[in-house]
Amino acid sequence: MDNRIRELRHERGLRQEDLAGMLNVSQQTISRIENGENSLPADILKDLSRLFRVSADYILKLSDSRMTEEYRIEIEKNIGQKMDFIRAYSRLNRTNQELISRLMGQLQEQQHDR
Repeated sequence: MDNRIRELRHERGLRQEDLAGMLNVSQQTISRIENGENSLPADILKDLSRLFRVSADYILKLSDSRMTEEYRIEIEKNIGQKMDFIRAYSRLNRTNQELISRLMGQLQEQQHDR
């Protein structure tokens, strides 16, 4: 695909109408931007970058790197928190690990029922 906005929209399974609603613009605006008929206003570029969690440079084809620095930091923090949990879990004896596993199962069931 030639247009990265169209590519990102398709990856998310969004129609132009869906994306337009998320950005508070018309479907025609999205169509014109994707077809190169309209330039991409800075405010829409910023919103697209946040929505798709990619850098503005990626959308503008100035870079092939999708990830923004902010998103990379968020991912690393999230992974770090999960690794802390895994380390703590692995230090438990088998009985306590089984207890944690049963508790997680119960919590998932309760969450699913809500």
